[in-house]
Amino acid sequence: MLERLRQITQEVSLASDTQQALQIVVDKVCATLGSEVASVYLADYPNQQLVLMATEGLNPKAAGVLHLSFNEGIVGLIAQREEPINLEDASSHPNFHYFPEAGEEPFKAFIGAPIIHQRKVMGVLVAQQKERRRFSEMEENFLVTLAAQLAGIIAESKRRDKLTDSSGQYHVVRKLSGFPAASGVAIGAAVVFYPPADLSGIPDKEAKSTAAELKRINKAFRLARAEIEQMKQRMQHHLAAEELSLFDAYAKVLDEKGLQRDVIREIDMGHWAPGALRRAVEQHTRIFETMEDPYFRERATDLVDLARRVLVHLEDDKTARPKLKRQAILVAEEITAGLLAELPTEKIKGMISMRGSPTSHAAILAKALGIPAVCGLDNVPINRFEGQEIILDGYKGDIFLSPNEGLRKQYQQLIKEDVLISRDLEQYNSAPALTTDGFHLPLLVNAGLIADFEKSVDVGADGVGLYRTEIPFLMREQFPGEEEQVRIYRAALEAFKGKSVTFRTLDIGGDKQLSYFPIQEDNPFLGWRGIRVTLDHPEIFLVQIRAILKASIGYSGIRISLPMIASIEEVDESLRLIDQAYYEVQSEVSPAVIKPPEVGIILEVPSAMYQIASLVNRIDFISVGSNDLAQYLLAVDRNNTRVSSLYSAYHPAVMRALHFIRQQINKNETGLYLCGEMAGDPMAAVVLLGMGYDALSMNARSIPKIKKVLAQFSLQESQTIAEQVIQLEKAKDIYDLLFHHLVTRGLGGLIRAGH
Repeated sequence: MLERLRQITQEVSLASDTQQALQIVVDKVCATLGSEVASVYLADYPNQQLVLMATEGLNPKAAGVLHLSFNEGIVGLIAQREEPINLEDASSHPNFHYFPEAGEEPFKAFIGAPIIHQRKVMGVLVAQQKERRRFSEMEENFLVTLAAQLAGIIAESKRRDKLTDSSGQYHVVRKLSGFPAASGVAIGAAVVFYPPADLSGIPDKEAKSTAAELKRINKAFRLARAEIEQMKQRMQHHLAAEELSLFDAYAKVLDEKGLQRDVIREIDMGHWAPGALRRAVEQHTRIFETMEDPYFRERATDLVDLARRVLVHLEDDKTARPKLKRQAILVAEEITAGLLAELPTEKIKGMISMRGSPTSHAAILAKALGIPAVCGLDNVPINRFEGQEIILDGYKGDIFLSPNEGLRKQYQQLIKEDVLISRDLEQYNSAPALTTDGFHLPLLVNAGLIADFEKSVDVGADGVGLYRTEIPFLMREQFPGEEEQVRIYRAALEAFKGKSVTFRTLDIGGDKQLSYFPIQEDNPFLGWRGIRVTLDHPEIFLVQIRAILKASIGYSGIRISLPMIASIEEVDESLRLIDQAYYEVQSEVSPAVIKPPEVGIILEVPSAMYQIASLVNRIDFISVGSNDLAQYLLAVDRNNTRVSSLYSAYHPAVMRALHFIRQQINKNETGLYLCGEMAGDPMAAVVLLGMGYDALSMNARSIPKIKKVLAQFSLQESQTIAEQVIQLEKAKDIYDLLFHHLVTRGLGGLIRAGH
């Protein structure tokens, strides 16, 4: 039986869609148990019913048509009780219900087991036989075990294939889930771009003339470098200097000391130019692709993309240039910065990169360009998108192929609501964040790209609460030098002249990896990340602090925050290094022009909560990193689909932790801020105001929205709500309470992921 279970679950996991998976299940159950019937009923919660979705032995026309309520029949009883039922004669059971359309009247023996995933009944698995008999204990154990093993597979498959009722018929809408790379929603036709030239298909061939091949390859590299420069020029109107530096990095890969040198070496060994190019690239990518680190593998992708461009020039293939004739959603195995730069950005409604991550070069550029994007759709054939209409949800990372009319209208309505709400919120751009009784709560912005600064100034941010210094590091192929960092940080200070800017020191590790400084760990979120990395590499930390201090000359309101602090020792060592950098810079410039910065921590490790009394004697402010703090408090990886549903910012433990932190800090001595998704959440912002947080830091898009919310509450009302919240025992109760308060004030339209 064990081997049979393995075979079935393996076959089901390889099924292309939910329907195929379910048919495999019923076929294999009949074969294993020797039963004449096997059926799967799936739960349809919106309509409170179970639907026969696959059967072997019953009338096949009943599949997708036979519906029964959760309290109807023996199948409904199994779903209600959440336990198996094994009957010698089903027709004698009081819950027996005859469904003539199924054609099940001849069958007596009955066994059924619930399919349960994450405490939720997904459906019921049933086997039936004509003769009266009770299924054996081994057979019952098999069915129960199979149902348990299939639960996760079916849940994932059903999540991808969204079943929606349309005029009484079940229409399959293919749903795919990746990572949200750039926020926004797009609806349109997919245009799939395939690599312009196939390196892997180039054969080895001996060069007839080494001199001729060298001439060909040098010309191809020269044209490819010119092409990269043209891309950079084309993007100058869309990107800031910081993002444009990526094209300089590409040009460096193609220079005479980079890839070109290695190709020439292969030609000198007797290979023809295309083969030499392929061999040189393979040598590099073979090293990259054997590494476990996905971010290092992305650099192999950049290299292959650049090599393909050289090959196009080598083959003089002008037809290989990508074209976009109409507005569309761009789809590619790996969208590169080069591909984006070659296309008219006004025609790109959205983009889907089958590979890649939210920190890839293309994702960073998509954010800067304001193009909704999703990445990381593993194991999905790209040709599935060809000619399809697509809904792209860049807020959640969802893709819907061939959406039905109902889903299309739903997303079109969301886009319209976005537009209407955005217009309504424009009136708050220049207004201060004031409550009804005149209390001002500073709203700061989280930023990392220069493009973020322009948006932040437009919406009236009171400063930068979190400058993600890792973003410029991610955009480069090596650590940026001190002077380069000075220019980057000075641009932020200039954009917010007269307002505070908080620089978070380099925060890598976890889900943020540098291609040129890979960190390979089994559990990166609990490993070498944040301050742990930079304290182990003081040469990196000191250069960054020196750059921040030099950039601050002539500006005020400079703050430095330290990420991932778990102990007093880490703070003391960081302060020692900051002092060292300060005195070094002071000795290089006039002491009068540089002032010591305010220093604080990002409180995201729970252990720091219980050291606040010691911390406040050393630092100037505490900024709560609510995303990681909640994740660590709840022991939940938000990116793990098996447990992500357990993550909630409204969890009582999270709310009480935030309240505890506020109580531990004397409001007159140490500033307390919050940066993270909660700050831009309309419901959570009311609670944070009531708890007494001094400022909230969020993405620029959320600032007008939070201003509007605050304008509907008094400080005293928010304090009363906060007191109510910390008394509640369930996340749902907290959510419902806050939802009620916002809806009764006409703010319900703001409560949606993505607003």
